Amino acid sequence: MNDIIDTIGLPAVLEQLAEECSELAQASLKYARLLRGENPTPKTEAECLEALTEEIADVELCNSLLMGGDYVDFDAVMEVIEVKDKRWHRRIQEAHHEEQ
Repeated sequence: MNDIIDTIGLPAVLEQLAEECSELAQASLKYARLLRGENPTPKTEAECLEALTEEIADVELCNSLLMGGDYVDFDAVMEVIEVKDKRWHRRIQEAHHEEQ
């Protein structure tokens, strides 16, 4: 996979990642609109899921390029994910206890 970075360069991959993240954000927002039903969208649920799936795949491809080389430390990313996952769960538990 590093042949992509070798061919187009790291800045281009970072730009691609930013573009794909933006598209993922839009797909997520569109699906949330559909689920809430407050602001109608002409897209079907299947279309929203298809767009979300495609954009997640695009972001993950860019991520894999960066973590597959010497650019981003995969183990460090996993450590951060673990910390943030625990924090997210803790916040949900705290909010649930406050509701009771």
